[in-house]
Amino acid sequence: MKKISTLLNSVLVCFFVLVFCFDANAQLQNFEHDGLTRKYIYHAPANLPADAPLVVVMHGYSGNANGIKNYSGMNDVANTYGFAVCYPQGTSDDFGEKFFHVGYDFHDDVTVNDVDFIEKLVEYLQTTYNLSAENVFATRLSNGGDMCYLLACEAATTFKAIAPVAGMMLETITAECEVESPMPVFEIHGTNDDVTYFEGDINNDDGWGAYPAIQTTIDYWVTANACTDFEVDTLPSISTSDGSYVISEKYL
Repeated sequence: MKKISTLLNSVLVCFFVLVFCFDANAQLQNFEHDGLTRKYIYHAPANLPADAPLVVVMHGYSGNANGIKNYSGMNDVANTYGFAVCYPQGTSDDFGEKFFHVGYDFHDDVTVNDVDFIEKLVEYLQTTYNLSAENVFATRLSNGGDMCYLLACEAATTFKAIAPVAGMMLETITAECEVESPMPVFEIHGTNDDVTYFEGDINNDDGWGAYPAIQTTIDYWVTANACTDFEVDTLPSISTSDGSYVISEKYL
């Protein structure tokens, strides 16, 4: 049976009640950055008050902004709880696949700066739509989850917390990460994940780049955030036919 392990750090409880439920209609918009015309989708509920939070939702490798919008259903959550959502879109690599540049081995010739792109896009949205300067969060899937970790390391002044789903933290990112203040992290990962291995790929057998086991990454952030308490709980199974169960591990 599969186990999904989660990490919840301190003040993140309320935020992640917001993040996972989900739908909507929006159009790709252009954003000029470093000589490139980048794409994103922006959604805000009707009558969104000033200083509302912003959640940045990033697609996986070979995905796109519209796909993750539809898959995540985040617009429905935003409508219910009152926050804005942005779905940035990655650029295309030599294989024609859209991605966010986190430093995969086969992207060694890539120069696009997605950290700066997302930071500049967030600043633009904050100014244009009068959004919160503090309550900005990053989340989502696979390559987008990997990007969450890079943002936590290199854009901590912009993002208040991250929630990577099936993401990993490349050794190259870990080696250069400088955590100056606590960064709440909510890691969601299946132990049977056959793309981003729960046990890691320290020898880089799959060619993405070396990365440690997910538990090692969790331990990194537990130390960085100076967590001292630990709680574990098995959550109720809402689907008895998929052969999985959920373990909630909280470091406070």
